[in-house]
Amino acid sequence: MKNPLIAFVVALSLTASPVMAQSFDMGSLTPTLDFPEPNPEPVTQDRTGIDK
Repeated sequence: MKNPLIAFVVALSLTASPVMAQSFDMGSLTPTLDFPEPNPEPVTQDRTGIDK
């Protein structure tokens, strides 16, 4: 009884896998990345901010 049950489960999983693969929306798996605008570098008039 165990062998026919195993064969049935394997056959059922092989026939159902393409249907399950097509039912998922792949667009929700990878979100759209938004990066913030970089802040401008501070401008220094003297040498205190350069090569510190």
